[in-house]
Amino acid sequence: ALAKATDSPRFAYDAYRRLLDMFGDVVLGIPHESFEAKMDGLKAKHGVKNDVDFNADQLKELVVLYKQVYTEYKETFPDEPIEQLRACIKAVFGSWNSERAIKYREIKNVTGLIGTACNIQTMVFGNLGETSGTGVAFSRDPGSGANVMMGE
Repeated sequence: ALAKATDSPRFAYDAYRRLLDMFGDVVLGIPHESFEAKMDGLKAKHGVKNDVDFNADQLKELVVLYKQVYTEYKETFPDEPIEQLRACIKAVFGSWNSERAIKYREIKNVTGLIGTACNIQTMVFGNLGETSGTGVAFSRDPGSGANVMMGE
């Protein structure tokens, strides 16, 4: 559907392989390096230097390799979007007491909070073309709460 909507199979497979990588890493705890190893192997096989140099068929092949990573870790990628969403929400709430989150709160002097929030929003594709980009913007400083615009 995404390939048809954008008239770009290459973009659709690139978006899907990114989803497989990030979902596996962030939600299921599969090391990102496992996905990178598959990508590096495919780059070597096809003589590709950069991710952006893969064509649609090569990205389709990479998707198959990324799904093999799930199998290697005895995990499955849920095909149903609602299941993907539920797993992501669970991962957000489960991250509150992670070592990384605790350290971040210490560094930023964020105290007195009882938990985290989970925002669900429409995806913006920063890799759709030369005129696309992504970033993060805040209406307030996320560390101090000061009423200043921030972004990256």
